[in-house]
Amino acid sequence: MRELDIEISEIKNIKKAKVSIPLNRGIYGIIGNNGTGKSTIMTCLAQAVFSHSLNALREEDISEESYVLLSDGEKTAKWFRQGDKWKTVEKPRERVHYDGMYEGSLFYGTRFNDSKIVDDLLATSQIHDEDIVAADDYVKDNLSYILHGNYNFYRMLKRIRNKQIAANLELENTPYFQEYRGKLISQYRMSSGECLLVSLLHFIYNAIVRRSLPQDKPIIMLIDEIELALHPIAVVRLLDLLCELIEQHHNLVVILSSHSPEVIRTIQPNNLFQIELSKREEGLVEVNTPCYPSYAIRDVYMHDGFDFVVLVEDYLAKNIVQTIIDEKDISRSKLINILPVGGWSNVLNLQHELYIHSTFGAGTKIFSILDGDIQKDVGQQYKEYPKLFIPIGSIEKFLKKVLITEVDTQIKKEINDKFFYVKSIDNLIAEYIKTNKKKDEDGKELYKIIRADFEKRSIAEMTFVEGICKIAKKYIDFSKFETNLEKFLKNE
Repeated sequence: MRELDIEISEIKNIKKAKVSIPLNRGIYGIIGNNGTGKSTIMTCLAQAVFSHSLNALREEDISEESYVLLSDGEKTAKWFRQGDKWKTVEKPRERVHYDGMYEGSLFYGTRFNDSKIVDDLLATSQIHDEDIVAADDYVKDNLSYILHGNYNFYRMLKRIRNKQIAANLELENTPYFQEYRGKLISQYRMSSGECLLVSLLHFIYNAIVRRSLPQDKPIIMLIDEIELALHPIAVVRLLDLLCELIEQHHNLVVILSSHSPEVIRTIQPNNLFQIELSKREEGLVEVNTPCYPSYAIRDVYMHDGFDFVVLVEDYLAKNIVQTIIDEKDISRSKLINILPVGGWSNVLNLQHELYIHSTFGAGTKIFSILDGDIQKDVGQQYKEYPKLFIPIGSIEKFLKKVLITEVDTQIKKEINDKFFYVKSIDNLIAEYIKTNKKKDEDGKELYKIIRADFEKRSIAEMTFVEGICKIAKKYIDFSKFETNLEKFLKNE
């Protein structure tokens, strides 16, 4: 599976960062708190789309050691500052480059210059009637619906007729205008949300819907912190549109940066990359993926009124625990909420926070369920908090164990027969062994290959996880765990 790898050194508050984004179709999220470097990472990623992105950085943002290294396994580009420009030694054909676009709530560079030129052109009446034309219905309809929930608000939206006229007017882009009381107001004088969406929809319609860009390479759309420009309902509507586009176009890759709950809840945990500044070394960026919404946004305030809150690592553990609760009818007369949080350290950190801040009050009991293979790693730090250990690792570790390191022929055959009737699981394992050059102790690289295959055949990840849960329950002894879980939930 192709990935876009980026390494950032000495830019703004980032001393060192490494991030790998899959280039499979989908929506991916760069998430994290303010000041963790999300927008800086997006600016550096955008260098793979257009080579002037790094010019947005100021002198105080960089040093002599600053660089951005981009690689996709086939091509590389290392960008460094020389004088007042960013340069790379790689020739254009050797550089990492993809078609796409980059949008943010703020604009600069050519769009900033265009805004001043358009103001002057309108003030001196140099934009004539024959220079403009009604905007395409696709842009008007979606702009109206996303921002206002109807299709009529921007019926008077217009744009420069074509690129040639824009060039004659010394414009780098193709600006839009809203007619108001017989006068034209440029998109640069509209709200930040309107301006962002107009440019975004213009690209979507012309490059993606009308398929003007090549279909044999990924098209990358980078959108930086859309919640700064759009209200929450508009964010949800835009995400709905992007999800539709992903379904219709096999080569579309959308990368969003955000700390919006609406965005984070929409994106699959495997596609979320949580950015955190290391507590061990100043300026070192750590990436947490997969990242579950409950951990990323601490959305536990939505779950008040439960008798028990059970924190687990992933959806496989959640499915197994829920299955046991249902089979043994443990939930009778009690409300139980199971929250997947991510790795075991995330689970314990969140459990600690919930206790410290008494988030649920005295009536709710909180305990964690961790993968059995890390029991020795937990240590003494959180020993006072109630926890259980489940006799199975995360779905990534479980699959690597039964398919690679300790092959279980029965489980392997059942997984193959149930899900891999087109390309066999052996073919995927061979692909993994051939292409995987990274350390993969946790099985995440193997799972990426497996997930890419079943998603290509429109099998939802939750369907796959539920199937693996049923298979695991057949072959693994959960009896001791079931007894302990029942005791926990019955307060014995």
